[in-house]
Amino acid sequence: MLRIGQIDYANVYPIFHHLEKEKGFKLIKGVPSYLNTAIREGVIDLSPCSCIEYARNPESYYIIPDISISSINEVKSVMLFSDMPIEELGGKEVYLTTESGTSVILFEILMRERYGIVPEFTKENPEAPAKVHIGDTALFGYYNDKSKYIYDLGKLWKEFTGLPFVFALWIIRKDTADAHREETKAFVELLGRIKKDSKGNLASLIDHYQMKGLTSYQIIDYWEIINYDLSENHIKGLLNYYSFAVKIGRLKKMPSLDFFV
Repeated sequence: MLRIGQIDYANVYPIFHHLEKEKGFKLIKGVPSYLNTAIREGVIDLSPCSCIEYARNPESYYIIPDISISSINEVKSVMLFSDMPIEELGGKEVYLTTESGTSVILFEILMRERYGIVPEFTKENPEAPAKVHIGDTALFGYYNDKSKYIYDLGKLWKEFTGLPFVFALWIIRKDTADAHREETKAFVELLGRIKKDSKGNLASLIDHYQMKGLTSYQIIDYWEIINYDLSENHIKGLLNYYSFAVKIGRLKKMPSLDFFV
């Protein structure tokens, strides 16, 4: 039985709401940083994971084609909340969420390559004058945070590169896929059907999903902007991110992209 990682955020609920109705596999919930470790250590077999996890261990995984968790422009759930303009953060303390793998590197890329500044990054002081949050915490903050300056990292990336940003890839351990090929193929086909139908009736999902501090309209609006594709343009954005990650020393080398077929 395949063990499937389930990101416990609103961003992928339209997918997992339908997966939870299916049988033949086990769902294991966690934040992205946990699922990255879990798939690396063999606790789970297949999961949406931070795209940086794939890049650091490409020999261990296949990418599931045609599906991701991405933004075309703004994303609303990968955010910088700051007491000062972003251009003034050089040398200033910035708290980086411990839940993320990809987004904290995205923030560092934007700081160094777009703005030419280097903040003092910390994961120890959540009361720092600037904070990077992801997931439901960031989404809540998008609508409710009282910080003077609020920035959407998906939007900043789009302005900088003109490309989508791929936050998460669906990946499977190669040893699992090779040993259980038919089971893997069946799940991938199911996932493709669910993805195709996932945005069909978002209003009906509100009966099953609520988030404190957000209205039903705000949640539906968020689901509408989250993108699940993995097109040629998405892959260009992904490779651009990997290239910058190598440049700033957060990735040893460019990975090859190995898809499950």
